[in-house]
Amino acid sequence: MTDIWIAGLGLQTVNQVTREVELAIRSSREVLYLDTGVATRSFLEPLCPRITSLYEESYSEEGPRVNAYEHMAARVVDAALDHPPITFAIHGHPLVAAHPPFLILELANALDLRVTVLPGISAIDAIFADLRIDPVVHGVQMYEATDLLLRRRPLQSEVPAIIWQIGPLETCLHSMGVSRPERFSRFIAHLRQYYPPRHEVVAIYCSPHPILPPTILRFALEDMGEYAQEIHAGFTLYVPPAASRPIQDYDLLAKLYSVDHLRSITRS
Repeated sequence: MTDIWIAGLGLQTVNQVTREVELAIRSSREVLYLDTGVATRSFLEPLCPRITSLYEESYSEEGPRVNAYEHMAARVVDAALDHPPITFAIHGHPLVAAHPPFLILELANALDLRVTVLPGISAIDAIFADLRIDPVVHGVQMYEATDLLLRRRPLQSEVPAIIWQIGPLETCLHSMGVSRPERFSRFIAHLRQYYPPRHEVVAIYCSPHPILPPTILRFALEDMGEYAQEIHAGFTLYVPPAASRPIQDYDLLAKLYSVDHLRSITRS
């Protein structure tokens, strides 16, 4: 028995809701959702008798985003205590670049509420599809943009990099304001330690609407500030590798197609 479903609605809510998420919504007494898509509410209303949007009541301009997250978590847990089961439905995948679900999980654990997490299509899935990337071929390194700067995390220039949340870079405050070029100066300087200044990078906003294509901006790393007005909170940066890493283990390379080696590491 579940008290709270934490469910991903996918990037394109109406088209990408999974069957298990829809079943959870139909089984809920209330759906509290965080998704600004124009069709989200009209999609949810026939599935559940009580629908509550948490976006408008949670965020305040120039207020700390963590305050909004704590408000959402408290609202969800209060609903689960009062009239379970309920669903907290969120854009994309519920545990990818989303803090409120983790607050809900922590509170639910303290209150002995039973939680089930249901996955959804996230930006990472769409990025792989839109940019035609196979993360298994060269690997992938992923960081949140501001955290990258705070911890001065090193990057491997031969491994593709995905850097999340470049739009709200350098702040924990919520804002709908347009970025200035200066916002990206520190970020560019950090990346230039590992990549040439003219290395082409890609800022991508995966489309939340099935009839619209993704927004893909390609530019040299050092020119990122010139695109400041276009890069909003939904953008992610993809940095292709600047070089390839040579093979180091030639002994293993020689064994990859060896039947004797295969037999030595498996049981019949």
